[in-house]
Amino acid sequence: MIEERGRVVAAAVRDSAVWVETVQRSGCHSCAAKSGCGTGLLGDFWASASRVKVPVPPADLNAIHLYDTVVIGIAENTLATSALIVYLLPLVALVLGALAGQALGAEHWAIIGAVVGLSVGALCVRLFSHANRHNPAMVPQFLRLERGRPCVVETVTLS
Repeated sequence: MIEERGRVVAAAVRDSAVWVETVQRSGCHSCAAKSGCGTGLLGDFWASASRVKVPVPPADLNAIHLYDTVVIGIAENTLATSALIVYLLPLVALVLGALAGQALGAEHWAIIGAVVGLSVGALCVRLFSHANRHNPAMVPQFLRLERGRPCVVETVTLS
């Protein structure tokens, strides 16, 4: 299970769920050279918060308050499968489209085939997302409530 800490920003009592805000950040935050690295600085600049609706068991819902820190998780195989579909499928479709266009004999057909292939791949990703929108395996799960630990991004100072 891959875990992420987040802050509760709203509750949907009727749906037995909470809206959790997590901060998306790059993997560079654990690197010792992050203060002198351009990638880490760009990651901080483009960091954004995302909100996700997380179902919570009714017994735990009563204990959760606004701005509490919660831990949510998603299964590793779900993340791996989704990443392969989102990243690999459009790329494979682009290459196949370019090869099909190249088979027609001219470079402009290869370019057109690549664009069409990428578009078809993106459409397939969209259809996969739409087909799995109610799949419980694709929804983050509520794991636990963390009392007394505010949800902040930890910083490390090197001297």
